[in-house]
Amino acid sequence: MEEYEQNQDYNEFDSPEPQRPAGLTIACVLSFINAGWQMLSNIIMFLTYNVMQNLLKDEDYLEMMEKFMPDTDAMENAMMAQLAVSRVSYLLTALLFAGSFLGVYHIWRLRKKGFHIYAIAQILLLIVSALFVTGVTGVSIWGSVLMTAIWIGIYYIYYKKTLQ
Repeated sequence: MEEYEQNQDYNEFDSPEPQRPAGLTIACVLSFINAGWQMLSNIIMFLTYNVMQNLLKDEDYLEMMEKFMPDTDAMENAMMAQLAVSRVSYLLTALLFAGSFLGVYHIWRLRKKGFHIYAIAQILLLIVSALFVTGVTGVSIWGSVLMTAIWIGIYYIYYKKTLQ
């Protein structure tokens, strides 16, 4: 029995569990927060899309809102901008952020496949954004491209050094 315990101790020191670097932990936590928030907000937009359309057409609602908000034009413009984007894009975006979340989960577990899942989801998010949002609203995609490149770059550094 004692001999087995000594061999077990030796094996534990021989192949220690890989440790997640602090920088990778911080990056994963931030990505979890972002992906979770984006998933939730896009699901809510998908589910409330028709209700928002009806509210914009309802004169009684708009008159009531004027009592509570001095600048209802800003609210109407924001709602119209959100409704200019296809309802399907909100669902696709939510699903792709779920993929991004899954990728970060695997990165958290120090698995290389997580980097691939994350990178593919992020690139597909750029494509969906370019097709559905940029074309309709005229908003530039270059900020999103830059942020995506930075985050994929951060995870790529850890992909080479830490992930298995």
